[in-house]
Amino acid sequence: MIPVPSSFNIAAGIPFRPKLTSRGIFYEYTDDREFFDFDEEILKDLISQGLNGQELLTEFRRLKATLPKAMDKLLELTEQEANTAQAMTREQFLKEIGL
Repeated sequence: MIPVPSSFNIAAGIPFRPKLTSRGIFYEYTDDREFFDFDEEILKDLISQGLNGQELLTEFRRLKATLPKAMDKLLELTEQEANTAQAMTREQFLKEIGL
């Protein structure tokens, strides 16, 4: 259990996965509500390609299996960018997000 500011809007009891980075600990929240559920988008794309039946099911399973690795790669690229970026002051950050 870790304390999280209420302004982050993360409900109590949401599981997380800590990851050590060169800039500290990164906590990736893994909400069971499947925030990153792309099933519908994958199916729409495959149907638009004219796939159906067993061919549709086979390709859907193949693409769905690639998502965890793609998300890990995205996280890795984000971490690399964060490691090479200049640290922002609080004032710069607030200006960046429009506050």
